[in-house]
Amino acid sequence: MHVDATPVRFDTPIPGDLLTVLTWRNRRGQTRNLTHVVDGRLERSISLQGFYRLTSESAGELAQVVLDAK
Repeated sequence: MHVDATPVRFDTPIPGDLLTVLTWRNRRGQTRNLTHVVDGRLERSISLQGFYRLTSESAGELAQVVLDAK
């Protein structure tokens, strides 16, 4: 199945304050935020591992960052 999505970009910095509010949801509906964010920097990527999807609100926030970077 094809899903329209924002293209992946590796040249766009994500604001540190946004990192603290991004939220993911698993299939059971449980949500979580990133951990190991220190002074606006992601220190460890362990909290990105697993089978979680961005909530629609967080996906919208990231999409706006990418659009503003163009």
